[in-house]
Amino acid sequence: METESRGAGELSIIRGAGLPVPAPQPKPIEKRRRGRRILSAIATIAVLGLAFAGWGAWLEPPRVAVVLPSRGPAIEAVYATGVVEAIDYARFGATVAGRVAELRVDEGDVVRKGDVVARLDDRQPRARLQDAKARLTMAEAEIARDQTLMNRGVLAVQTLERAQQERDQAAAAVDLFARQLEDYTVLSPLSGTVMKRDVQLGETVAANAVMFEISSTARKRIAADVDERDIAGVRLGASLAARADGFPDEAFQAKVTNIRRQGDASSRTFRVEADLPADTKLMIGMTVDVDVVVNEKPDALLLPAGAIAHGPSQGGRPGAPFVFVVDNGRARRVDVKTGAVGTARIEIVSGLKDGDSVVVDPTDRTRDGQAIRVSP
Repeated sequence: METESRGAGELSIIRGAGLPVPAPQPKPIEKRRRGRRILSAIATIAVLGLAFAGWGAWLEPPRVAVVLPSRGPAIEAVYATGVVEAIDYARFGATVAGRVAELRVDEGDVVRKGDVVARLDDRQPRARLQDAKARLTMAEAEIARDQTLMNRGVLAVQTLERAQQERDQAAAAVDLFARQLEDYTVLSPLSGTVMKRDVQLGETVAANAVMFEISSTARKRIAADVDERDIAGVRLGASLAARADGFPDEAFQAKVTNIRRQGDASSRTFRVEADLPADTKLMIGMTVDVDVVVNEKPDALLLPAGAIAHGPSQGGRPGAPFVFVVDNGRARRVDVKTGAVGTARIEIVSGLKDGDSVVVDPTDRTRDGQAIRVSP
């Protein structure tokens, strides 16, 4: 039953007790608080789950990759820097002092042995030679006259002998001045190419000053400086490979032909020479990087370079090498001795066997006796 009453401008509605009454709705702020409690609970559960998973992962042994040693050739070489030079070359000039009157060659010219390359001003020695020749002519004429007088019995034998002595002295002077005149002409001592000319026309040069450098391009060699710590392993006939910046994609092969027995005290190196083939592309004066083979094994035990760790450095050099071997689910440190070292693989001389499982790229946290899992 429902009644309405009006009074004093108001409208009143009275609902009967038998009719359903809707429940009061919660206020908006109460809805937001309830949603925040649910999200907080979900986040807490997620964090606890992640923490539990991380704790479990931390407790599990770390996974590692392993590799078995392989067999293959190992070449041990020592590194050196060198230069390409001519086997036959000469640095020369005039044996006397004088002014350069003539130059017949320039840098890059090809000459033959005995060719005239320069002349010095030879007017004075030529004049001395002409004077000596004139005195010789007079001495020979004096001998002819004295011989006639002696045959007539007018001249003594002693006078003729003195004239003959003067003739011999004049002849010797002619020979001497002729040889001196030859010194004013500079000849090439060998066949080759003029690599350098250190003189200009009209310049006055000292005796034995270097005027030209001539090299034969027919025979070349590599001259390398090997560190004194490595020279003991270098042998005559050893193979070497040379690389030059001018030919970056090529390696030039040669054999050691000479080892200097006296080293350079300042650089602490020994000179090693290797003859190049006649058809080599390397040019005289090129700088080369050289690897000289000191030991070669056809069936060496090899490991990837990343599998080998080193102890603390000693004197600027890496410390003692070692590896980690998987032994019954644990990492076991094994000291090894290395031989030939390459960019990708390193020879193991002792400490390992063919079937050992070696950890690849061990970290600083890998420890001897640590439990590990092998990655499939």
